[in-house]
Amino acid sequence: MKKLDQETNSLKNLRIADLELFITAARLKSLGKAAKLHYLSQSAASAVIQRVEFAFGRLLCKHEKRQFKLTKEGELLLPKAESWLKNLKEIVAKKEKAPIRVATTQALARVLIPSAIVLDKIELKLMRPDHAYRSLLQGESDVAICLDNALWEGVTAEELGITSFQLYSANKNAKHDPVLIPEDQMEVLSFQQKWQEFHNAPLPIKSRLPSWSLIYDICKDSKEIGFLPCFLTLRSNLFPVSDQPKASKYRILALYRNPEITIEKRLKALFKVWKLIFTN
Repeated sequence: MKKLDQETNSLKNLRIADLELFITAARLKSLGKAAKLHYLSQSAASAVIQRVEFAFGRLLCKHEKRQFKLTKEGELLLPKAESWLKNLKEIVAKKEKAPIRVATTQALARVLIPSAIVLDKIELKLMRPDHAYRSLLQGESDVAICLDNALWEGVTAEELGITSFQLYSANKNAKHDPVLIPEDQMEVLSFQQKWQEFHNAPLPIKSRLPSWSLIYDICKDSKEIGFLPCFLTLRSNLFPVSDQPKASKYRILALYRNPEITIEKRLKALFKVWKLIFTN
């Protein structure tokens, strides 16, 4: 292995956060993305990588602007560093069974969490999908539940089910009145485009609301029409509105990364239960 030209390299100045940044950058193959996820500037992240290299006395990456590539020494260190961090977390973990930290949206939580808390100890974190993904990469969550509407890199993804998005109403004979939709999201923009092509007219919008759950609560207790994911309507009195574009389908994914063996077994048990929700 090629050593750095430094006589005083030592592990004593290496922080766990430094090693976590190195691992994140290696997984994502991007120091810029890793810096953003760890709330660091590009220059601060570069300084961290240099500190890791000096600590181990090895050149661990090729310092290129566009891509973070490991050297042979870096490739050898990566699995050892991941294993060491994993073992460290197991050592410092409390003897008491820690809750599984689930990060997801409010809409998915109201469908998945009731069955989860019956099965296991859960710590729920409600947040946007991109924030849930970031919390997973930073070790703040054990699993993030998201749709496959973005590129989730550096994690393992397990499909829990399929969902689609359509207009729903408690009124079986609902007409094309102005609808309730969430604030601009990819699913909303896609549906608006399809509506324009299908009816040769823009989608009539009554109000933009901040969450799927709020739209669902309003629609189930009124005659309003709302744009909703079908997983929220499975056990309700809401019906698809007629004469609308074909629904776009998305996979519901459980994202996780290198959990301790005990947590992994508990996650698999949760996944099994959650899959039943979307297949029944």
